[in-house]
Amino acid sequence: MSIIRPNIDANSVAAHRVRVKTKPRTSVRPAARVPLASNTRLGTRDREYRIDKLIGMGSFSLVYSATEIRSNLSLIIKEYFPKRYARRKTDNKIVPLTGHKQIAYCEGVKHFYNEALVLKQVSHPNVLDVHDLFPANNTTYLVSPNKGGRDLKWFLSSYPGALRKKMFYRVFTPILSALHFLHDARLLHLDIKPANILLQPNSEPVLLDFGAAQLIGTAMLPQHKQVVTHGFAPPEQYGSSDDLLGPWTDIYAMAATMYFSITGNPPAKSKDRKINSRLIIERYSNTCCPNLMNAINRALLYDVSKRFQSIDEFAAALLKGSEWATLVEYEADFMAYDRFDNSIKHAQDQPARRAA
Repeated sequence: MSIIRPNIDANSVAAHRVRVKTKPRTSVRPAARVPLASNTRLGTRDREYRIDKLIGMGSFSLVYSATEIRSNLSLIIKEYFPKRYARRKTDNKIVPLTGHKQIAYCEGVKHFYNEALVLKQVSHPNVLDVHDLFPANNTTYLVSPNKGGRDLKWFLSSYPGALRKKMFYRVFTPILSALHFLHDARLLHLDIKPANILLQPNSEPVLLDFGAAQLIGTAMLPQHKQVVTHGFAPPEQYGSSDDLLGPWTDIYAMAATMYFSITGNPPAKSKDRKINSRLIIERYSNTCCPNLMNAINRALLYDVSKRFQSIDEFAAALLKGSEWATLVEYEADFMAYDRFDNSIKHAQDQPARRAA
């Protein structure tokens, strides 16, 4: 696969023709992160969108429900807007704060755009599609289909108790397949948690929120070290380890999400411990099989070298308690291969490997 890594600079972003209906004032609003108002229009010459309402706020972005004007299609628009590094002016433009925060913001905009371009090429039924991507308001907007449904965090809080074995595999096996696919594209998610797994109305899961994504084999970006999800982020995401990020990083977060689905609580904050959080097999044997819990416990080890090094390896350990022996068998049974883009389909016999 040929990964597109365009060199996005301020001039190229400014040159991109966009249409934004705004007020003429340009002073900075005092509030920390003011969202775009309902009925704000933005987009390109070919595609224009109307903001309907704010529906979510993350560490790096604001999320809106929106409508494409020409097609009347319901969509989701994510606006890159890190809460610690920027403010919005009254003309809707986002301006970075001064000093190192300005540097972090400008690097973050380019990073968000470049990695979204990579994501736009990835076609997998359990990865959120990219409908459009464009710069405006001194930031970047990512447009995705509005799939409906609720996230796994909501589901677990609304239906207390551990996920039963059948539901466990129904939720997590497709996400493992999605991660395998992303890792073969050399892309890490870096923010896997229950709130970032959407359960669609047909119960098929979709992996959301790639605002923290970056390429395998790179050191943690400075702005991402500042905002991690405690309990789900491994120690290397706190900058407390010299190890590079890799598949083992997402594997830890995936295992922490599984741990949460069994116990109702996340593991202990990895930054504050070198004693590994472990599932007590005897306590959960009625709802979860021992080999599955052993695989989760290994994936949650503090020492990177002792964790699983690839999604293939992790999945093989997890799937021993299911009807599939490997991800290849699962995908052969359940994946609709015509939904993949053949030009970027990964080779199933080439697992993601740790970068040198």
